Amino acid sequence: MSPELELQLQQQLKLNPQLQQSLKLLQLSQLELTQEIQYQLETNPLLESEASDSDSSDLAANNQESTSDITELSTTAGVNSGASHSVTTNETNLWENIAEQADLKEKLEFQLQLHHLSRLDLEIGYYLIENLNERGFLTCSNQNICQQILRDCGHDVKASEVEVIRHFIQTLEPLGCASFDLQEFLLFQLKQQQLVADFSEKEIALAQLLLEKHFTSLAANQFDKIESRLDVSHQTFNRLLTKIQALKQRPCEVTENSEQQYIRPDIRIMRHNGRMQAIVTQQQLPKLRLNNSYMQMLKSVDDKDKKYLKNKAAAAQSFIQSLTARENTLQKVADFLLHHQSDYFTLGNTALKPLKLNDIAQALELHESTISRATSNKYCQTPHGVIKLKDLFSNAINNQKGGEWSQTAVKSKIQQLIKSEPSRKPLSDNSIVKLLAQQGISIARRTVAKYRDALQIPSASKRKQLSSL
Repeated sequence: MSPELELQLQQQLKLNPQLQQSLKLLQLSQLELTQEIQYQLETNPLLESEASDSDSSDLAANNQESTSDITELSTTAGVNSGASHSVTTNETNLWENIAEQADLKEKLEFQLQLHHLSRLDLEIGYYLIENLNERGFLTCSNQNICQQILRDCGHDVKASEVEVIRHFIQTLEPLGCASFDLQEFLLFQLKQQQLVADFSEKEIALAQLLLEKHFTSLAANQFDKIESRLDVSHQTFNRLLTKIQALKQRPCEVTENSEQQYIRPDIRIMRHNGRMQAIVTQQQLPKLRLNNSYMQMLKSVDDKDKKYLKNKAAAAQSFIQSLTARENTLQKVADFLLHHQSDYFTLGNTALKPLKLNDIAQALELHESTISRATSNKYCQTPHGVIKLKDLFSNAINNQKGGEWSQTAVKSKIQQLIKSEPSRKPLSDNSIVKLLAQQGISIARRTVAKYRDALQIPSASKRKQLSSL
């Protein structure tokens, strides 16, 4: 066959840089957003925080005048981040209390950029890093990463390509990030000579066999069973177990004093003037603006410096607009949740209605992935305490009258029934099924058992034993 040229037309959906930034900011928690704003203030000289609200109108006017020479910039340069309060002394102290140590994901992204990877490999790496939890474990499958990239960027990536980059990320610091679970992380450490210097070659081989074939038994503390299957002495097994326990249990250690332990609600549901309101909390976020001094320099610097300042000014305004878009999206989601779950905010878990991400997406005419980002890593201050925003979502269970109950409401019903049961005669799962049926909730006994286990409530027989102690 002779070589030939073909012309093909193909449509692809790609996100521009500002939209990518908006999506990134949308999924950040309040504390993570604070850190991101601090990073932008430190790295972009054209961006600064306002000192007070009193001069905000003058500043906006100055910014608008200064951007007249930048044709590609909008005249809304004075738009702030949407914060309703200025930076006070107390808020400044909060900034000082934030740990200077870079975020785990930022560390990994920085190391990733130091290597000469293709644009597609970098993209895969960013998605993998974005799906890590605070301990460094990957929270979704390779196939799910492929679906996310196809959905957001239009690139058809194979799971094998994701696996290659995942293994590469495992070699970055801290070692082992992007492992799926503890089993894989421990096996990874056994392959790093610097981490198993006190292991003999025989112990490494034995440890690999133990983790690969008998990990479930190990997690269940079935040590005698493992010893017999490995055909090793009790002393040898104990020595091996001690060395395995000395390995790290997670790629990124989270200490009790870690800033990630602090929760700052992103949304507050409160009563104001006799009615409930949803407010996106912005008190801890400084108002942002373009630096007027640098904007004035545009008229006097040479072309090279002018290009640099224009790029930084564009980046600064893009960041400000992304913050505003984030607040607007969160406010829409908060208003919908307040309207849909109004009974919950008054009565508690038993009044929680079934709700899925797709329900909000259709109501607000947004993509489901946007709603997912807007509700992930977010907390809500309610009359019943601080909860995860995701806790306001629950699958539906059909009742006998044609309506629906949320799983959370059913769990709350089960909890109430057990709480009010006679201590000498606890309710069995079958009895709970019958009592729920009287309230129009039809579920199987195994479902009651599953929900009871999820609530960490012992079985009826164990509850009876505990009451007799």
